[in-house]
Amino acid sequence: MLALFLLVASTHFAALLSPGPDFFLLMRAGLVKGLRHADGCAAGIALANLLSMLLVLLALSLLPESGGTFWLVLQLVGGGYFVWIGGQALLARRELVLPEAETVQRGSWRHGFSEGLLASSLNPKLPIFYAGLFGVLRNAAMPGWGLAMSMAWMTAVVLFWDMALVRLLGYPRWRGWLQLRVRALDRLCGALLLALGLWLVVSL
Repeated sequence: MLALFLLVASTHFAALLSPGPDFFLLMRAGLVKGLRHADGCAAGIALANLLSMLLVLLALSLLPESGGTFWLVLQLVGGGYFVWIGGQALLARRELVLPEAETVQRGSWRHGFSEGLLASSLNPKLPIFYAGLFGVLRNAAMPGWGLAMSMAWMTAVVLFWDMALVRLLGYPRWRGWLQLRVRALDRLCGALLLALGLWLVVSL
């Protein structure tokens, strides 16, 4: 069970490392409106992730233990989605272009929070991603306390990583490191997602 949690947690963190919509939202918030606004944005993103996890767990709790045909279809969809996005990440050949810091305006934590919460809540990939992750944990009969621990861990990781990311982007050395290794991060994320997706499908 510990090994499964570590696999899910490492996949979740690898997805955070691979720059996506939240990354560019945070980058813009930090460069244009300052750290206070960016911290609020990070908190909004973390809350949106938590709400998505709660929604997924609520939906899963309404299914019978066996799940029947619907549960099998959900597993296939979740596993297929992980395989697809994992394959896309492995085949990606993108370059990461980071703009130079602009003149910082005076932002606010509250406005940043609203911006992050709204942007992440409207991301349709978020609940699908967590449905796949929690589907893996449910399929392995993870107890309730284990699901709660996983949910708390992933929410905390989103919050503190996003806050740290905004600060790291202020250092040219880190920005250069990220630009040089974005493809390697895509490969890492893709391999872990592909492994989870295949495990979910094969376990049927």
